[in-house]
Amino acid sequence: MKSIFLFSDDLLLIGRWSKLINETTLMIDNLKDLNRVSDSIIIINTSIIKSLSEDKFQNIIENQNDIMVLDNTPNLLSAKKFLNKGVKAYGNTLMTSSYLNSCVEALQNNYIWLLPDISTKLMSEMINSQKNNDSEKTKSLFDILTTKETQIAVLLKEGYTNNKISQELNISINTVKTHIKHIYEKLDVKDRLSFASLFTN
Repeated sequence: MKSIFLFSDDLLLIGRWSKLINETTLMIDNLKDLNRVSDSIIIINTSIIKSLSEDKFQNIIENQNDIMVLDNTPNLLSAKKFLNKGVKAYGNTLMTSSYLNSCVEALQNNYIWLLPDISTKLMSEMINSQKNNDSEKTKSLFDILTTKETQIAVLLKEGYTNNKISQELNISINTVKTHIKHIYEKLDVKDRLSFASLFTN
């Protein structure tokens, strides 16, 4: 089990965190003591983080510490910034005992922890980014197709059958098959499976 150290410029916060955390905690009084801590969990508020130089911050991480940053007004932008710096957990300075202990448990088990609403926003952003990347990839693949071929290729990508494409675009089955043949030739694929694989790589 990693030791848990609390460091804040607000003694009331340290007292609160100490009462709410189910494990024994130790208080850090100054930056010199902070630099000596290793292989531990350090719970720290954002005002302290802002006062640390980049070198001192990296030194704390290089000492094999897992840092939990607690913020008065947590937000997605700050969460991403801290995660990029190597912070392992990000929450609210006044979060409940269950959240605080869940966060400590996650760090004890080498997981990353974020407030649920920030996790949700981050996941949503990642999913939207993936969709945009898929859209750009699809667009670049379909650049060499005619307008009608692109319409059919989009429907093929969505899993439409030849009959369904025929109905959707109000064209004959034979016309659909001809367009699909040209699509496959231009994209250098042989069948629907190899066509689908273009979007999974």
